[in-house]
Amino acid sequence: MERSTKSKLILVVFIGLVMLAFMIKIFFYDGKNKNDTGFDGEKEYSYTDPIEVEKTNSEDENYKDQQVPIGNTEIDYNAEYVTKFGEEKVQTAKKIAEKVMQSWLENDADMEMWKEISTAPFLIVVQNEVLAPKDQLTRKVQSQEVSSIEAQGGRDICFMIYATWDVLSAGKKVREQSNMYKLTLTLSESGEWVVKELNRV
Repeated sequence: MERSTKSKLILVVFIGLVMLAFMIKIFFYDGKNKNDTGFDGEKEYSYTDPIEVEKTNSEDENYKDQQVPIGNTEIDYNAEYVTKFGEEKVQTAKKIAEKVMQSWLENDADMEMWKEISTAPFLIVVQNEVLAPKDQLTRKVQSQEVSSIEAQGGRDICFMIYATWDVLSAGKKVREQSNMYKLTLTLSESGEWVVKELNRV
């Protein structure tokens, strides 16, 4: 018998023995008492009232120090922005957000205005989307609801804007539309807010 054939035969016999030992172990011993159903139906349980522990004054003070409103888990991003950038900067950002949203929806073609309030990548988007309208319709913004949401960058501020506008054809209202938009502003080198991103949600 050749050496390679002999080693293959030994390997097959070894694997067979390991499998046989494993099967015998499973068949004769599964590690459990077979009469044990896992349900303790015969045991009696008694219910006792939970022990109430009085809160000390120091515990109450700790709860007050945390200043977490009970039942309200929403994060106030506006307050975070005010802490980070200051009230005046946040209000300026909101005004710019409203201006951008209105200009975007109404296809404002004032390129000088867009250059002042846009980052270079966003300016390319403006040129492709705003300055090249796809239809002959015009739009007139009726209302905007601006709320602060979480921003990704350290110099960014982010808003969710719910806008409603009228679609006009030859000056006459054709229909009313509304949508949600996510607008991200970032601080420029000169410390002014500029548009980084605008996406429809």
